[in-house]
Amino acid sequence: MRILAVRILMNINIVTLVFLGTFVQGQTPTSTATITLEEVALQAPKTETTRSKLPFSISAQDLSAYQAIYQQLSLQEYLGSVPGLFSQNANNYAQDLRISLRGFGARAAFGIRGIKIIVDGIPETTPDGQGQLDNLPLSLLKSFEVLRGPSASLYGNAAGGVIYLNTLDELENHSIQLRTSLGAFGFQSYQFSTNLKGENTTAIIHANRTQTRGFRQFSGFEQNLFNAKIKHNYSPSSTIQLQLNYTNSPRAEDAGGINLEDTETDWSQARQRNIAYDTYESVDQFKGGLSWKKKWGNQWNLDTYGFYNYRDFYGKLPFENGGIIDLTRNYFGLGTRLNYQQGKHRWQIGIETAQQADQRNRYLNLEGVQGAIDFSQLERFDSFGIYLLDEVQWDKVLLRASLRYDDLRLGADSVVKSQAYQVLNPSIGISYQVKARKQLFASFSSSFESPALSELSANPTGTEGLNLELKPSRALNYELGWKGLWEKARFEANVFYIESTNEILPYELEAFPGRSFYRNTGATERMGLELFGAYQFQAWEVQLSLTQAQYQFSESDTLNGNALPGIPNSQLFLQLAYTTTSKWSFQLTGEHIGTFYADNANTVQVEAYQKVRLQGGKIISLASLEMNFFGGVNNLFDVRYFDNIRLNAFGNRYYEPAPGRNVFVGLQLNL
Repeated sequence: MRILAVRILMNINIVTLVFLGTFVQGQTPTSTATITLEEVALQAPKTETTRSKLPFSISAQDLSAYQAIYQQLSLQEYLGSVPGLFSQNANNYAQDLRISLRGFGARAAFGIRGIKIIVDGIPETTPDGQGQLDNLPLSLLKSFEVLRGPSASLYGNAAGGVIYLNTLDELENHSIQLRTSLGAFGFQSYQFSTNLKGENTTAIIHANRTQTRGFRQFSGFEQNLFNAKIKHNYSPSSTIQLQLNYTNSPRAEDAGGINLEDTETDWSQARQRNIAYDTYESVDQFKGGLSWKKKWGNQWNLDTYGFYNYRDFYGKLPFENGGIIDLTRNYFGLGTRLNYQQGKHRWQIGIETAQQADQRNRYLNLEGVQGAIDFSQLERFDSFGIYLLDEVQWDKVLLRASLRYDDLRLGADSVVKSQAYQVLNPSIGISYQVKARKQLFASFSSSFESPALSELSANPTGTEGLNLELKPSRALNYELGWKGLWEKARFEANVFYIESTNEILPYELEAFPGRSFYRNTGATERMGLELFGAYQFQAWEVQLSLTQAQYQFSESDTLNGNALPGIPNSQLFLQLAYTTTSKWSFQLTGEHIGTFYADNANTVQVEAYQKVRLQGGKIISLASLEMNFFGGVNNLFDVRYFDNIRLNAFGNRYYEPAPGRNVFVGLQLNL
């Protein structure tokens, strides 16, 4: 690993010298922008406690300084600095980004499992634990927060970690933004954003069209997105916010997994069976959310939200029986929390409820043509949760504890008896101030993860009903860490140990090639070290994160001691960024991903790889017009690696190759 890290550093240094020689020649110290790190309160922990004092691991990033130079095609572009987080599948738009946090979420064959996704305070994850990011307006992202590790005492089912995304309330210093970008593989993106401002009301409206033919054959993607966010201040103590999102993705093709021999023959080829069966997905989705915040004096405040989500999904898979899926989902929920603060004592009580109804129809896929229906059922998942959070601070000690009760009920119209789970999830943490803005902390937390409806309905018998032999998984998390904040630097280090039972992992059957089924695989043990550092000096910013971990099966007759598939034991991230008041900016990012396995038996190893990304831009101001020219190079050194690994795939079809070196350029106009 040391040799690989040295290679990354050498490559970064070489490119940095070339870039600076070309674009920053003649810059003087007086033209640089100086940034000082400050303490901020985050939203994901549900209290206003500053980040350094919180007794658990949390990552946060303000994206505003460099957002304009990103390609804005995948959330993966933004999350690389988070220790313990691993993402794949950024280039298969039919399957969505696959994210794991300390191993939670690694099982997902598509979308996101086991991790709670929150956007502007509104849950994006369904009650059964399914999440997707295909409706996220990436260009509006302002910041993100990531709770690393089980957080069920705050967020309930499927909260092995939390990703909390915040979008812009308004455009800064202008009222209209036009953006277009072009790139390799037919990538095109056209965006329009505008502000509407009143005395007490602000609104930001955004529309975006993105399309690409994809790097691999048969991997094209087309999407149209509309997003509106309206914020109104009734009074200095009362604010209401409305969110509306509509996403139309008429076609996202799936090139499928191929075996290693096929990758050597043609790196960009699609699986021929996927082409023959016309495998793609089409999505229409509407989401509406309303939130209200109210304060009474300096002690009481109330935070309430409600939302409705409708998703119409149509997809084709590369087999005949049940190879076409037509899914209609209605998902809505309410939540409220009451906060009280007296001096250095805070407590909170919260209630959340959500209901999900999936009408799932499967048809014969007659080599791309829809045949007769062979499966139809209405599936439901209802959840109710109530939690208490208490936080007390003394001179140098902060103690934080929470407890949540969840009642989960699921079933289908083809099943006589419904399934119910009642669970309690506690957490407790303590932090101690060693010196000013230097903290030691220790914490314990738990999580509960039910199987998702799509996993339960993937019945190996092929019949209607739910596979109720699939059991929920539980996990206990222990961690110990240290946080330090200086004027120009931040450093965090922690170790964790997690025990889980009834781990859920996917597998494939010969009769249904390309379709994932799920089973419990026993207990696991996960332990690791996570490091993060950031340093800012005048125009320069450096970020470094390191994850060294071990994820393995335990208490299993056949898998004991094997590594969990799909999760690397080592990750290294290094980013060098530069910006000046003359409005040049660039980012140079290097990542090392260690080896991992593609199957439970650990017979197929995926080799380690490194990738480097360079992106930059220049802002030119002309009266009231601001022009931002930007561009970048992905996979700068043209490394061969796999964009996704399909776990336990039948026929050794584990591999989805990633694109080589590719370029994007664009122009953004701010009026």
